[in-house]
Amino acid sequence: MKGVLRGFFWLHKRMAKIIRDRKVFIHIAVLLFLSSCDLFSTRTPNPPDFGSTFIWTPASVTNILLENFKGTIEVLDASNYAKCFISSKDTAVSGEKFIYTFTPRSGLDATSRSIFDQWNVQSEQNFITKLKSSLVANPKLTVTFTNTQTDESQNSARITSDYLILLPTLSNSSLPASISGSFLLQLSYVTTDQGTKEWRIVNWSDFAQQSGNSKTFTDLKLLINP
Repeated sequence: MKGVLRGFFWLHKRMAKIIRDRKVFIHIAVLLFLSSCDLFSTRTPNPPDFGSTFIWTPASVTNILLENFKGTIEVLDASNYAKCFISSKDTAVSGEKFIYTFTPRSGLDATSRSIFDQWNVQSEQNFITKLKSSLVANPKLTVTFTNTQTDESQNSARITSDYLILLPTLSNSSLPASISGSFLLQLSYVTTDQGTKEWRIVNWSDFAQQSGNSKTFTDLKLLINP
């Protein structure tokens, strides 16, 4: 009888050890599987997506207005881009009444030129919105202003500059990969509807390069807003 009991206890311990070893094996197998899935490795976080909204700075001086103008074109931020131009809510400090106008480059036919007869701030905003949807996903333009000069008085200013803009076009796009030319921005110092004093664009004149056949802002606007 004692021999039988010893045999029974030996068998019980043996089975308990097998069960214990099996649990350890399962735990090890699970850990190896998880490690192969790279769940415990340190990953480099993806850069935050701040979107394409430009951080607007109130244009208390003319160079900030130019930076706002450049920056909103770069990221195609239509809402803030429109704020570069005078609106019906702005009051010129000089007391004059201004309505924004765009003067296209010379050499256009009558039909093309007539498109800009009714061009306004909403047209500018629509242009940027449509341009963004016509380029690659999440586009960012390369905008370069050179030979920039500013002539400023108390309540008005003029900014002239050459420009070169590179556009990330789609492979089957009819849009140019770049535009270049020069511009003249006529500015007015205004009181905004928020009560702040800021500079606004009241007229934008576009000019083609004296040599070459490069497309200009005028041409791009005609392509986007036929």
